[in-house]
Amino acid sequence: MAYLVGRKKEFSLKKELVNKAVTKSRVINKINNTNYVGPVKPNVGSQPVAKGESVIGNTFYDIQSNAVLSNRIWLFDDGTAGAVWTRGVDNPSVFPDRGTGYNYFDGTSWGPQPTSRIESVRAGWPSYAAWGENGEIVVSHDFAAGSLILNTRPEKGTGDWTESFLEGPDNYNISWPRMVTSGGNHDIIQMLCTTPVDPAFTNGQAGALLYTRTTDGGQTWNPELTILEGTGIDYYNAITADDYAWAEPRGDEIAFVCVSAWYDLFVMKSYDNGENWEKILVWEHPYPFFDWNTTITTDTIWAPDNSGDIAIGDDGKVHVVFGLTRVAHTEAGTSYSYWPWTDGIVYWNEDMPPFTAENQHKALAYENLVEDETLIGWVAEGDLMEELHSYRELGMSTMANITADNDQVVVVWSSVTPGFENGALNFRHIWTRRSYDNGNANTWGEFKDLDADIAHWLEECIYPVLAGSFDASDNAYLMYQADGTPGTAVDGDHDYQENLMYAMDYIPVGIQEDELITDGNVSQNYPNPFNSTSVVNVTLSESANLSLEITNLIGQVVYEIKMGEVNAGAHTFTIDASGLNSGVYFYTVRAGESYVTKKMIVE
Repeated sequence: MAYLVGRKKEFSLKKELVNKAVTKSRVINKINNTNYVGPVKPNVGSQPVAKGESVIGNTFYDIQSNAVLSNRIWLFDDGTAGAVWTRGVDNPSVFPDRGTGYNYFDGTSWGPQPTSRIESVRAGWPSYAAWGENGEIVVSHDFAAGSLILNTRPEKGTGDWTESFLEGPDNYNISWPRMVTSGGNHDIIQMLCTTPVDPAFTNGQAGALLYTRTTDGGQTWNPELTILEGTGIDYYNAITADDYAWAEPRGDEIAFVCVSAWYDLFVMKSYDNGENWEKILVWEHPYPFFDWNTTITTDTIWAPDNSGDIAIGDDGKVHVVFGLTRVAHTEAGTSYSYWPWTDGIVYWNEDMPPFTAENQHKALAYENLVEDETLIGWVAEGDLMEELHSYRELGMSTMANITADNDQVVVVWSSVTPGFENGALNFRHIWTRRSYDNGNANTWGEFKDLDADIAHWLEECIYPVLAGSFDASDNAYLMYQADGTPGTAVDGDHDYQENLMYAMDYIPVGIQEDELITDGNVSQNYPNPFNSTSVVNVTLSESANLSLEITNLIGQVVYEIKMGEVNAGAHTFTIDASGLNSGVYFYTVRAGESYVTKKMIVE
C-alpha cells in the first residue's frame, strides 16, 4: 500500500489563511429542504473498492454525528463483527425511512447491503455492542417522541430483533444516546443521553448529560436516569448532543469522555460497572461556565474541535484523542468565530498531566504540544487549495477515533489531503498512525493514508469509527462514510447524493512483507508538469510483475505500460504525453500486489 508522510509544519499555508477566521453558528439538529439529485460521482455504487475493504451499505442522510462519534462497529471474540450507521434514502427533505442500517461480518465476508432500518419507527444515532452470551444490541433515538429505542437479539447476525423503549424522567424528552455493554457476559447495558433544560430536573442546566444502566435487558434501570457528580450545573452550564463517547469496557472498568470547544475536556471512569465514578480532567477550559448568552471571550481559545474519542487499554489505562482548533465568542448569541486552517490531532493518556497552565504541557496551544507525544496527527506535506470546508467537527484534521489493545494504540482521523481535489476543495481521506508501545512518547509509527487507492480518488471520506479491540493478528477493524462531494447535504453544503459505508480490515502500519514498493521507492514523475515525455523511477527489492497505469479524474484508465516480470533493482518508465489532453492525472505503479499512486500534470 502507498502512504504519504506528513511532518509538523511542513505543509505550506499562506499567513493570511492561518489567521483567517470564519463565523459559524452552533447547530444541533438541522434538516433542510434541498432537492434530491442523483449521485455527483458517476456510478458511485459500482466503483471498485480497495484491497481489504467492503461496501456494507449506503445512505443519503449524510450526518453521522453532531460532534463525537459513537461506537458503531464491534469486533467479537470469534472474529465476526457487526456495524451500524444512520441510514436514510427516501424523500431526502424529511427522510421518513431514516433509521439504523446494519450489516454483519461472518468472519469471511460482509452480508448484503440493507434495504430498510431495523426499528419500527423513524430513528437515528445508533450505538452498537455485544449483548449476552452471543447476541447484539442497538440503541437509537426516536427524536420526535423524545425516547430511546433498544433492539436486541440473542444470536448476532441472525433472527428477529426485539424492540423496547426507554422514556425520559417525568416524560421529559431524552435523545442522542451512547451505549456500551459491560460485565463478563456483556449483560450490563450502560447508557448516556441528554435532555433539554428543565429547572425541576436539571436545576437550570441548559442541556444535561444523563447516565443509567440495566442488568435485565431494559426491564429495570438502576440508577435511573441521573446526572453524575462532576457533570451537572455546579460544573458546566450545558453538556449537549453528541459531546460524549464510551470506551469499550475492560472487565468491570468502564469510562467515557466529554469533548467540546466550550467546556472542560474530561473523562469519567468507574472500576465497578458504574457504582462509583472518578472524574479526570484532560483539558481545563478558560471559561468553565461558558454561556452562549453571557460569556464573551477576551482572546482566541485553543480548544478541542468538537471531535474526540476514548479507549481503555488491556492494562486499564485510559487513552484520549481529539482534534485541535481555535475559537472565539465575541458577542452574545450562538454565533462564534473559528480558524479553519488550525490543524492537529492531540493525544493524551493517564500517565500524562492535564493540559493546564500550571504544568509542563501548559495550555492547549499548538506551540506547547510535543510532536510524537501529544501531537500525533496533522495534514500531510503538499500544496492545498485556498478554500477549505469544515464540518461541525472543525479541524483540518478531525473526527479522531482511537483503540488500545495488546499494548498498542491505533488512531484514525479524517484529514484534508494534498493532491486529491475537485478543482475547488481538497478531499478528506482517512489517515492513521499506530503506537507499538502503549502510546508512549516517540513510539508512533508512520502515517498512512487509508484512502490512497484509486477507488477513493474522487471521494470525501469522513466519520471513521474503529472497533474497540484488535483481531488475533493485531488488525483493527474500521468503518467510515464517503461520497463524491466535500460537505454534507443535511447542512446544505450540496445536494443530496448517495454515500457509501465502507468497512475495512485495517492492516497494521508499516511495510508488510508483501509490499514490494512503497512511496519511498517510486519517484515523482520528472519533469512535472510536462508536455512531451516524463520518467518514473522504481526500485524493487525482489523480482515482481511491474506495470504503470495512468487514470484521469473520473477514474478512466487512459495510458498503460506493462513491463511484465522483472528482476530486483532499478527500473524506469517513460510516459509519452502525446495522446493525453492537458490536465491532472494519477499514475499507479504496481509491483505484484503492492502499489503506489501519485499525481501528475500534463500541460
